[in-house]
Amino acid sequence: MSPYSVTSTLSTFVYNSQHDIMANGDSISGLAWYQELVIVPNPAQDSTYYLFSIGVTSGYGLFYSIIDMRLNGGLGAVTVKNIQLQNFEQVDCINAVKHGNGRDWWLFFRKSGFSVAMPNNDYYSYLITPDSIQNFSVQTIGVQNRTNNGHIIFSPNADKLVFINLLGVVELFDFDRCTGLLSNPLLIEADLGFPYPYTWSCEFSPDASK
Repeated sequence: MSPYSVTSTLSTFVYNSQHDIMANGDSISGLAWYQELVIVPNPAQDSTYYLFSIGVTSGYGLFYSIIDMRLNGGLGAVTVKNIQLQNFEQVDCINAVKHGNGRDWWLFFRKSGFSVAMPNNDYYSYLITPDSIQNFSVQTIGVQNRTNNGHIIFSPNADKLVFINLLGVVELFDFDRCTGLLSNPLLIEADLGFPYPYTWSCEFSPDASK
């Protein structure tokens, strides 16, 4: 059974299938925000998982922990905890999608300039392979974002990505699962400013046509 995580105002806790905190599953980076955590299967081992978390309002950065479900009679344990990959403030929108090769994964997130009033239109990614977390890259594309609250979602067939934020931005991109690159930005709704519409979430239809 896959692990799952629960977030409090202090830290993230990883629970097992018996609804108990997993061995070493406490005090993991992460606060009680919307899209701050994502679990990615390790392509090298079908019983281990990466738990990625981002810092939105404190403890800035991108972190990962490793969960091994082979331990404790199948209840699992956290074997590596809070390894920092980046140390900057991030938008509350981390997500992952499978690579076009059907094995690896792309991890996507955005840098936030909210606390220093420096908007940007940068998308950050890592490639998760059987060997490592690698191929860190930055792509500058689309409209600028000026808040730390957003949402990234991929279409079911993974050829589209939408970014939204609470200021009203709704932007659609084409996505290449093999290269990890975004293209053809389509601005559906712009930054509306105050009073904020608090756009909070978005979804594709199951057949990816809408």
